[in-house]
Amino acid sequence: MHGVSVPASDTWKTVVFPFRQFAQEGWGTKVPFDATRVTNLSFYLRGPDGGSGSLQIDDLKVVRTVPAVEPDMPVNPPAVPADEPAGSLVITNPLQAKAEAYLTRGYNITDWLESERFSGFVYDEDFVSRLALAGFKGLRLPIDLDRYVDSKTGTGASLAITLNSDLFTILDAFDAWTRDHGLSLTIDYHQYDGSLLQSEPDSLALAVLLWGKVAEHFASNPREDLFFELLNEPELSFGGSTKPTQAQWTTLAEQMTAAIRATDQTHTLIFGDVSWYGIDALASRAPLSDANVIYAFHDYDPYIFTHQGASWAGMGTTHDVPYPYSAERWSPYYADLGFSPQMEPWLLASAKSYYGTGNRSAIRNRILKAKRWAVTNNLPVICNEFGAYDGSSRLEERQRYYTDVVSIFEELAIPWQHWFMVMDASGQVIPEYRAAMHLGL
Repeated sequence: MHGVSVPASDTWKTVVFPFRQFAQEGWGTKVPFDATRVTNLSFYLRGPDGGSGSLQIDDLKVVRTVPAVEPDMPVNPPAVPADEPAGSLVITNPLQAKAEAYLTRGYNITDWLESERFSGFVYDEDFVSRLALAGFKGLRLPIDLDRYVDSKTGTGASLAITLNSDLFTILDAFDAWTRDHGLSLTIDYHQYDGSLLQSEPDSLALAVLLWGKVAEHFASNPREDLFFELLNEPELSFGGSTKPTQAQWTTLAEQMTAAIRATDQTHTLIFGDVSWYGIDALASRAPLSDANVIYAFHDYDPYIFTHQGASWAGMGTTHDVPYPYSAERWSPYYADLGFSPQMEPWLLASAKSYYGTGNRSAIRNRILKAKRWAVTNNLPVICNEFGAYDGSSRLEERQRYYTDVVSIFEELAIPWQHWFMVMDASGQVIPEYRAAMHLGL
């Protein structure tokens, strides 16, 4: 199915949908849009809480041509900022050495256990062994832990849960496989279904109880390289219209930590902040009360490059956004790069400012803010998600992006774990990625 997204509006507005702006939905094989094969047009609502609200359409027309438009995007020469001085990078906390030893050159298994309940090992020991052979040093396992709650009784302080044995079948298997093949393991509580609700305290208490059960299971596990990541990008986990504030998320994280430490005082925790594990949120906070915590951020800058062609990000129609920015490759028209006036205003603003943000120095200066927080607090930070979707970007430019970002992490001594699957079924990482990520070195 090909389509285009339009932000919600509470007033009537005229919207034009040129067929060239339609993009394919989903993860399947890309198929070029062919207007001659169109048999119907459909409209539907979607959002963080599913389809809701109302849609009114009036005076719908299908025409052969659309009116010409005036240039709507500047073409500026590159404006690369100066590299800010890094200053001291010294972190004497032993957790920094631990993070560098176990949490760099990491791999995320994506679009599996965070998206659906376990029904068999899509990824198994053979896959883990091939990760190790490819040069990766750690595995982050995103898994929606609450999918394995079989039953719950009581409420408030008397709330109790029972877990399906599948959960520990999965976790024990990956524990054994990563140990045997020399990879660290991060158990990442990672969900997309919005089951946590500020208005329902028991939903938060359930998440706390879950971590207590997992920690109890692994309390006697002697591995130094086993990590518990409290909750990926809290905004994804909280349903309803109210997302957690930094203070609310801190309170929940402290409760999760207490539940873990009731039985397991050994294993290191990983914590990322609100605003999608944002650097600004991290840089504004005080550390948690527990001393055995490594702090994480996510970095997908420059977003209009890394997410071009990604329908789930509202950028399914975008293409040919260069990295680094190039005036020769740019256009005075949004549409030439797949942008449209119907996109979110912040995406259009990002396109207009890309001449200053689409470069290594801009990315570095942003990441440096996280490192400065780490040095100030003598605590390690890691980036456990970054990457570029391959839907409509060019391979040689993704290679430049990975070369730049990995070199920044190496300069600033920030361990990294990559999002987006880059290893094929035969266990091969394409040479351009292998070189850019320094795999096997």
